Amino acid sequence: MRLRRLPSLNGLRTFEAAARLGSFTLAAEELHVTQSAVSRMVASLEADLGIPLFERQGPRLTVTPAGIDYQHAIAAALSDLETATQRLRYGEEGGPIAVSTLHTLAFRWLVPRLQRFEAAHPGLSIDISTGDRLVNFATEPVDIGIRYGYGDWPGCTVHFLMPETVSLFCAPSLPTRRGGLTQPDDLRHHRLLYHSTRPQAWPDFFAALGLPPPLVPPSGPGFEHFFMIIEAAVAGMGIALLPEFLVQDDLVQGRLIRALPVSVRNPRAYYLVHAKGAERRAKVAAFRDWLLDEAAPYRSETAAP
Repeated sequence: MRLRRLPSLNGLRTFEAAARLGSFTLAAEELHVTQSAVSRMVASLEADLGIPLFERQGPRLTVTPAGIDYQHAIAAALSDLETATQRLRYGEEGGPIAVSTLHTLAFRWLVPRLQRFEAAHPGLSIDISTGDRLVNFATEPVDIGIRYGYGDWPGCTVHFLMPETVSLFCAPSLPTRRGGLTQPDDLRHHRLLYHSTRPQAWPDFFAALGLPPPLVPPSGPGFEHFFMIIEAAVAGMGIALLPEFLVQDDLVQGRLIRALPVSVRNPRAYYLVHAKGAERRAKVAAFRDWLLDEAAPYRSETAAP
């Protein structure tokens, strides 16, 4: 039998944190140990390997090329260990339901509804994370994803959640303050707030209305997330092109109004995504069914693109 000769796992973990953060002090804070303990662990690892992992020039700490490669490999291995441990610790049905979703959808739509899920399923809890990329369900500890696109994610089970219909919204005082807004052509006289990760949103909207395309990007300031655009519109900074379902409360509260009675349905939509076979786990099936019920008012039998 071949015995594996590996350095101390604690030493590897300490080095990975120090290399990733570029500081023994920050690594010590993350690991809840002293700075001298980090220094000793790294020195012991370097002695064991016979290779310097850091270059020390006074207070400066630089990871060597060999150290950079080693840190990447250790980080991947630690991630695999964490995933395996989570699966062993929680099993198929224990632990929270890990949901990865989009930033503004989580903040403005999903989180306010979670109390209803907990009331219906008192034995289950939710762990929400946000991001734009589709996670790898085989290697990341995520049960369900909510994503925006065309529904074409190979190797996954995909459920149509709801369409995205976009409309024009602004602060109540903006139209009169900026010279009126009675027809789509008046948009040329207003600042258009744009989504920096959706550069085609305004050109596509103008094309759907039969108007010449605007500047790309438009003249207004750009924002990474819809919740930023919403607040900019409320502050009167310009006209926002937003999914209708995200601003229902703002309309009721009078923070926003419809700038024009026009709307366009986007070809892309929102989907619930999970690994094939994950629906056999009771907690995944419970959250999937609840979420599809919550989104039912936003779709119809013919709504799926």
